[in-house]
Amino acid sequence: MSKDDKNSIVYLAIILLTVLLTYKLPHDSYSIIQYTIPPIRRTNTVINLSGIVPLILFIIGVSGLLKLERFKARNKLIMFILVVSIVTPSMKWALDVSRTNYHSIKDDGINAIDIEKSNINYSISDDKMTINIDLDLKDYGRSQNEFKIRVYLPEIMSIYTDKQAYDFETTYYTSGYRSVSNIQKTIQIKLNDNYDERKLYGFIWNWEDVKYELYNNREKVKIIRHGL
Repeated sequence: MSKDDKNSIVYLAIILLTVLLTYKLPHDSYSIIQYTIPPIRRTNTVINLSGIVPLILFIIGVSGLLKLERFKARNKLIMFILVVSIVTPSMKWALDVSRTNYHSIKDDGINAIDIEKSNINYSISDDKMTINIDLDLKDYGRSQNEFKIRVYLPEIMSIYTDKQAYDFETTYYTSGYRSVSNIQKTIQIKLNDNYDERKLYGFIWNWEDVKYELYNNREKVKIIRHGL
């Protein structure tokens, strides 16, 4: 193997490392690097430093590839675009496929489902809180799944609603093979007599974690979505 080939493997491995460090952990919205370097919260500000290390590694990997002898005569901008648009997504796709194979071997049901994206916001009118939840669920399995959803509200919300969890009445289905299903739910909860609207809006509740539980009569799985 030539020196150029060996260096290619090294720099591609560095790029793969950045993908691994930023790849979301199963049933968790944090990646390995976010657990290693957690967000710093200061009054009304959140400082995220976790992206610095992967960014540095990515720059090292890409710049190393572009300096290889075989790529010296190529347009550097085009090569960079190819790495960003093809190489890196292909590595993430390979990790997704590996996860599908893992769940298939284990014959997992709803344990193969994860949250791809989640948004939650709320509004207050009179003595009621309206919570809007928008979820994208990705099924890494290879079969159809049937389940219900329970959401565990942020603690600050539960103080004023006397309700720690809320069950979605609807039964949901996914079809596997990394298909994505969008779920939108609006919840209305009566606020207790202790609530102070000014304080409730003043709380930075979106710093708190939200837990979702997928369940059926055979199994259940909890998925945590960390706050900012």
